[in-house]
Amino acid sequence: MVMTPRRAQRDDFRELELSDPFCSEAGPSRRFPVADQRWLPPATSSSASGSFETIVAELTACWDRGERPHVEAFLGRMSTSHPADVVELIYREFCLAESNGLDPDPIDFLRRFPDREVPLNRLFRLHGVLSLTELSQLAEPEFLPEVGDEIGPYILKRELGRGSYARVYLAEQTDLDDRLVVVKISTRLTPEPRLLARARHSHIVEVLWHGTAENGALQLICLPFLGGATLATVLTERRRIGRRPRSGRDLLADLDRVSAPEYPKANLARPAREVVEGLSYPAATAWMVARLAEALDHAYLRGVAHGDIKPSNILLTADGNPMLLDFNLAVGWRLPSASDLPADAGGGTLAYMAPERLRAVAESQRISTPNAADRHRADIFALGVVLLESLTRQSPDLPQAKARTQQEIAAMLAESGRNDDDAMRWLARSSVPRGLRSILARCLAPDRADRYGRASELAEDLDRWRTGRPLAFAEEPPWRFRLGRWARRQRFALAALVLAIVLCATAMTTLWYSFQSTLRKQAEDKLALIWDRDESGVFRFLRFGHWSPDNQEDAAENAYKHLNLYNALGDADWRLRDDVRSLPEPERSELEVWLLEQILRYTRALGERQNSPDDWRRAQALLEQVVDKMPLGPLQSQRRRLLEQLDKNQTGATLAPTATPQETASRSALWMEDYLLGIEAEPRHARAALAHYQAVLKARPRSFWGHYRAATVAFRLGDQTTAAEHLRQCISQRPRNVALRAQLAGCLFMMGRYDTALEACTKALEIDPDHAVSTRNQTFVRRQLGQEDRVDSDVRRFELLTRSQSEVLSLKTRLESMHTSDLDWSTPTPNQVEPILINAEANDLDTRVLRATQLRHLKRFDEALLELDQILSLEPEHLEARLYRAMLLRKLNRHEAISDFAYLVDHPRLDELIPQYKDAINIYHQRTSDLLRANQPKTAIKVALDGLAQANRFQSMVGESHYALARAYASAAKSDPSLIPQVAKQLKAAYKINPKILATSFEEDQNFTGLRDQVRPVEFKRR
Repeated sequence: MVMTPRRAQRDDFRELELSDPFCSEAGPSRRFPVADQRWLPPATSSSASGSFETIVAELTACWDRGERPHVEAFLGRMSTSHPADVVELIYREFCLAESNGLDPDPIDFLRRFPDREVPLNRLFRLHGVLSLTELSQLAEPEFLPEVGDEIGPYILKRELGRGSYARVYLAEQTDLDDRLVVVKISTRLTPEPRLLARARHSHIVEVLWHGTAENGALQLICLPFLGGATLATVLTERRRIGRRPRSGRDLLADLDRVSAPEYPKANLARPAREVVEGLSYPAATAWMVARLAEALDHAYLRGVAHGDIKPSNILLTADGNPMLLDFNLAVGWRLPSASDLPADAGGGTLAYMAPERLRAVAESQRISTPNAADRHRADIFALGVVLLESLTRQSPDLPQAKARTQQEIAAMLAESGRNDDDAMRWLARSSVPRGLRSILARCLAPDRADRYGRASELAEDLDRWRTGRPLAFAEEPPWRFRLGRWARRQRFALAALVLAIVLCATAMTTLWYSFQSTLRKQAEDKLALIWDRDESGVFRFLRFGHWSPDNQEDAAENAYKHLNLYNALGDADWRLRDDVRSLPEPERSELEVWLLEQILRYTRALGERQNSPDDWRRAQALLEQVVDKMPLGPLQSQRRRLLEQLDKNQTGATLAPTATPQETASRSALWMEDYLLGIEAEPRHARAALAHYQAVLKARPRSFWGHYRAATVAFRLGDQTTAAEHLRQCISQRPRNVALRAQLAGCLFMMGRYDTALEACTKALEIDPDHAVSTRNQTFVRRQLGQEDRVDSDVRRFELLTRSQSEVLSLKTRLESMHTSDLDWSTPTPNQVEPILINAEANDLDTRVLRATQLRHLKRFDEALLELDQILSLEPEHLEARLYRAMLLRKLNRHEAISDFAYLVDHPRLDELIPQYKDAINIYHQRTSDLLRANQPKTAIKVALDGLAQANRFQSMVGESHYALARAYASAAKSDPSLIPQVAKQLKAAYKINPKILATSFEEDQNFTGLRDQVRPVEFKRR
């Protein structure tokens, strides 16, 4: 096949080989129809193409018959619209003359065709350097698909590489859930897929499917997408860095930097990576090459030789496995027919060819019947060059002499390979370990009879060297180099020899390590007893996703109890205690930041005690000793507030200087400061707190408390998916923690993932069968799943565990009201079954809110209002109770509802209430109405805009929010007519979402008086 001129006429030439399969960029997309599993190429002039091929065939047939026709006799039949075909036909005559033993002169052709001088001159110059085979490999097929095309079930997403007559793409396989695969499309039919199938091995990229398209003009091979990069790309990355690798971890780091971005990093298999990580760089390289050698031997036993071993044909997968790819030039000596042999069995890359193959190329010999053993030993030679290049990071270069042809280059390489002494002297001066030098000397022997006979022998020697055993096939290095390995083999005898000398030191070291191990075990057991036992109350004080604590324990008392466990109140150096410093990382740092959190909570609770200077002084003294050790910003701020309180109380205290930000940053961990800032902001500013926790996780991705606090805040903000993910991270670190699993179950329940929530409850109860919260959660989940036969038994179990009739009644009531809305306080639910009234002595505030809802459904409004007033007297920040009180007051036409709605709208935690009760958007509507009645339209517009933003965020009551904003604009438009377009715009949006809004309210709403005809939506007018 003659080279296509349009590709040959490039200004410069580079040796073409399959590029790194994960670094090229996709070109502009095209889309072609697909029918009958065949790819249809873009429309071209088939008649012109067929005419050209016919002329080429006639010209070639004339030369085969011994005739010597000139190309001018055929040019008259050529199409003038394809000038490149004319140049190719002229060049074909030149090649045919040369192949028939003539010595054609390029100058003669230039004189015959002066109008084609430039492209012909470029072709002849390239012809002088490359063989006809390589020139033909430069041809770029015109009908190969491009990125964006579809061929069969494959959508081509990105070009991974291209060769002379093939391209490789990353593709989506649409008939298998769009999985990512690698598709190789070639214009030549080769036995590559059958050879790959025959030589299937764990370190050879296997073929998933192959076939043809376009009536056999294209060959398709589907291969698995394994991520990673070629060894050539990894070595290039190492050369770019310029730092010598020392371990397998460095090798994996280079691989990860250049790996395919589409491969999911979370799915990486660990075995190969763990092997490589634990080795030195030479040992890791030897391990990888040994695996490749095993693959070569496996292929050899099945009648396949690769024929083109080089770094660009070796894939290091994302999992760290080395794999052979591109069997395009592979030779099989067990194929069913000779026609399956490759067109040129002598192909390959000169820099990696064995001397005998170089001599065959130099002498222009064609190996029509390949010898199996010789081919295999040539592959071993090439693998040895790859091993040497990987160890020294120096690529084998072609000779710099003025060689004009490929034959001359091959001859020079073959000649340089005969000088074995110079090569071995250079190898002796290199940084390659001595044992590997012996292996390399055997691999790179100029005489193939001196090389390894089988690649399995090379693999065994590499594994022996890596594990410190004697080499089996290569020559052992001198004794001084074998001394280290001998010592490793005789380590038991040597240990016995020196035992008497080191016995005392060994005993003392063992005793010390045993003591440290005991301390560590005790510290871990103590931490588990505190964090993983539900009765310790670590996760109970601020219950997950609730408006009030799980118990009525004082905040200072709760923190005091935890701090006393590590004597953090009486010992300024509590970090040096055995039960703290003996913990391994990251548990030690997580314990420290948790205790600092308790100190911040404790001192803040003491500072909030009214008219209690003694408590303030205690808190201030504790902060003084803590800040002296760790000057974190929130602790310093709390100390300053206490000093200001004491100063205002005229205690004589003076403000102590605080550390500058530079001192703080240099003396403490910044992630701890971010964590405490989140604790400080969390009570009233959840979104700001979440930002601080995200900063913690950015600096410390596996921070247990960072994940837990982020989970609680995300849940409060209505993002249950994020909360569940953070909780899973916590459970992965503390799998025996039942409180975390119970909270995950509650989160999954809110997401509607009932089966997964039931599984979480089951796992929690397997750890602690007496965990009441998990039992309660399991009851809710089973009710939702319709498992009524199990609900009653769960209720009885919950009663047995809690022994509290109040909690049992609360559970039963919640089960009955699970499918009803507690928010609609304006209209009773029709056909409402009378609920079981919760005991009036219930202590839990959330349960008392439920009791108030029951009283309201029973139309005992005064009692419901009294219950809500009592809840708010105990917990003014209980927004759920505040919301129900405001709605009940509005139903009773009580004026106090105005202040409650104003309180709710201005409260910073309102965006936490809306995710739990999305109809709470109505708060903004009620407040807007109150402001309009108070003739404050500008303030009403601001509140209505905030309500619309919240409605869009949570996709709740969007139409009603547009209507509320329209009412506010309408009221303001009476004094400012420029707002009339805004009124019409908001009404139109409201009507589009919910036409019933205008039908029930628009005509009677006094805010639109005088404006109705101007702002009424056109669609509404038509009605």
